[in-house]
Amino acid sequence: MDDERTTHDPAGRSARARRPSPRGTAQRATARALTGALLAALLLGGCGPLGGGTDRDEPDWVRDEASERYYQPDLVLHSPELVEEHFPVLEGVGAVTIAEGRFTDPYERVPFPAQDDYWWQAVIELEPAQVDELVSATAAAGASDHGGAGAPEPVSEDEVLAALVPTLEGEVQDCPGGWVDVSPALAQEKGPDVSDAGDLLELTAVCAGGSQLLTSARDM
Repeated sequence: MDDERTTHDPAGRSARARRPSPRGTAQRATARALTGALLAALLLGGCGPLGGGTDRDEPDWVRDEASERYYQPDLVLHSPELVEEHFPVLEGVGAVTIAEGRFTDPYERVPFPAQDDYWWQAVIELEPAQVDELVSATAAAGASDHGGAGAPEPVSEDEVLAALVPTLEGEVQDCPGGWVDVSPALAQEKGPDVSDAGDLLELTAVCAGGSQLLTSARDM
């Protein structure tokens, strides 16, 4: 119980003034100390608003040394919406497998990663006729740029696999005809290495005589 002492106001009337109890002061100090310790533990554990940690329910992040990026092995998407947004020239696609992630460590304490820290990759099934159209359009663009016959640049299988994260490598089919770069056909209006949605294209390869398109893009 708080102690009391007698005081007098300017008119001389006496009144009871309340004096803080030492026990109440100690309790408030203990509460503040516990709150401070809890906040410190949250920040050090990466769970605070400024921590770079991720939600415990999210799949773990893994670094792919070959492509130099972080990805979540258990997370893939199958919606064609992202492909249609970036490559509207592709009027209808088949099966789509998409992986996405970051270039920097997601567990670092960075409040707001830069926009270009994000990437996405896709393995896209096309009709053989669509692949032929992309190859022809790329050759035509090369001929226009260089004033003569053009041909798509070859992309080795090693380059393809090194660019893709392991999640997508298993989706890539054998390509006896070889992989070729068709970025000019997919980004004619934005430039040779920019998608219609404004992302930087790092890989745009089709299997000559096959039915797959492989893409890797960086948000810009």
